[in-house]
Amino acid sequence: MRTPFIALLFILPGALWAQGQSLNLPRYDQKPIHFGFILGTSRMDFSYRPGTSWPSTVYGVATGPQLGYTVGIVSNLRLNDNMDLRFVPTYSAGERKLFFDAVDPSDGLRKTIERRMESSLVIFPLEFKWKTDRIDNHRWYVLGSLYGQWDLASKAKVADDRIFKLQAGEFGYEVAVGMDLYFEYFKLSPQLRATFGQGNLRVDDGTAYAQALPVVQTRTMAWIFTFE
Repeated sequence: MRTPFIALLFILPGALWAQGQSLNLPRYDQKPIHFGFILGTSRMDFSYRPGTSWPSTVYGVATGPQLGYTVGIVSNLRLNDNMDLRFVPTYSAGERKLFFDAVDPSDGLRKTIERRMESSLVIFPLEFKWKTDRIDNHRWYVLGSLYGQWDLASKAKVADDRIFKLQAGEFGYEVAVGMDLYFEYFKLSPQLRATFGQGNLRVDDGTAYAQALPVVQTRTMAWIFTFE
């Protein structure tokens, strides 16, 4: 998580400097509808619930968070001075890992067995954005959303015991905090976002690894930049 904070150190001086400048885009927030796009990086991970009784060949499990990227299109509807409704269809890609302390069936030896899962996610979030009053050329906001997603890279139906399979569909919610920065020709909005999947991604394929983890859910932290 060091990267988001380093980026914040570069952004905040510009925001503070902007306080003494002329008011940028003074009528921008009065528009009923406006559009933009998002770019970001993400730290993709899992939350899991281990089974009450482990298979005899599995002794433990750990996650391996990996970096990914996110792009999307913003459609923003103004509800009032301090609230917007947003639809942000998004594409997010990356990889997640699980490490099992288990007996390898190929040689009967206990070792750390890695399972890598690539994800290619199409996400459809409906967001509510609550904003403070504008202060010169910036304002703070918090954001909450509900989303559904589909993993184009899901191997849920692949018959291969060497793969830890994930369901294609999932739903959940997101929360974020950020700042709107008004420049002469555009608005930049950095935000720190957390994603909490509520569906169960695990596929019961009869393997010891799937039996050890009856519930697997998405957990993601993302650093997003919105340009409008």
